[in-house]
Amino acid sequence: MNKDVIDAIREKEQLPDSMTDSEIAKEYKGTYTAARAAISLDHKPLDQVMADSMAKVLPFMRKKK
Repeated sequence: MNKDVIDAIREKEQLPDSMTDSEIAKEYKGTYTAARAAISLDHKPLDQVMADSMAKVLPFMRKKK
């Protein structure tokens, strides 16, 4: 399992730093959580994609910051 994926799982699942990378890899190998973490490295979250698309189609609905 890639270090980037392990770091993403650690962040998403709020795992303690005391848990080693190999423990996380063994625990989460082949799980839905690992798949989502791997996908999130390459792609924006679906909510963000939807918000960006809506902003292009309906610019007046864009959130003001």
